Amino acid sequence: MSKFTSADHERLSESLSKELEIFGQIRKLTEKQSELLSKDNIESFDKSLDKRAELIEKINGLHQESAPLMQSYMSLTGSDKNAEIDNLREQIRKTVESCAELNDKNMAALKERSEENTKRIDKLSANRKGISGYAQSVPNTPEIFDKKT
Repeated sequence: MSKFTSADHERLSESLSKELEIFGQIRKLTEKQSELLSKDNIESFDKSLDKRAELIEKINGLHQESAPLMQSYMSLTGSDKNAEIDNLREQIRKTVESCAELNDKNMAALKERSEENTKRIDKLSANRKGISGYAQSVPNTPEIFDKKT
């Protein structure tokens, strides 16, 4: 097993700092999504999902680049560990947890809104069928009015 050098520490620290920054952007975006849902601005919410996907792609790229370094770091013990890296990892964990909680609330609100819209559509459909049924039950042929009794 190769030694985890100070350059490795530096590269991993930089990568984790970038991750933390991007996760912070995701958290802010998730908070904005909550506002957009409360204002029923579905179009902007939809656009924000695209932005979020872009940020997640960036994180995935960082993970791929830093995975070997992280694997080597995780194999270290005791005094070989770095407090800065451990702190960054903890901050990322807390930020991800916060994002997940906010996202769960947003998804619940979105599901509720979807169910409400489905009920509205069903009601409109029932009303339309009722109106169609009424229109069909009233004869609308000129013969009725032209016949002499």
